[in-house]
Amino acid sequence: MKSIAIYNDRVRRSLIDPEEKLKLQKENCAFHIMMTSNLNHTIKDKLGLATLIANFDNFHEDNDPYGDHDWFSVEFEGERVFAKFDYYAPDMEHGSENPEDLSKTIRVLTVMLAIDY
Repeated sequence: MKSIAIYNDRVRRSLIDPEEKLKLQKENCAFHIMMTSNLNHTIKDKLGLATLIANFDNFHEDNDPYGDHDWFSVEFEGERVFAKFDYYAPDMEHGSENPEDLSKTIRVLTVMLAIDY
């Protein structure tokens, strides 16, 4: 498995696993997790959604052609929810030159409703 996918899976897992979050910090894996305003106001069970996102593992060639585990959608509380990773340079103004290089990348996981996309 590519290191991009491994780190994306671990960042998602950190939503519900504080030990994983600490391990990522010690490895200098920088990341932010964002939630859109629409999702924040619409979804009631935030912990349930975080658990679903953290445990998602239904990646296959149709929804993950590059094997990066960087985008998926799920149904939750009657809403279509998207989870998407973007890779930024440390200045947070440009894309990362190399998302596999932790020293050159800040991962941003955005969780949004389909209407936000």
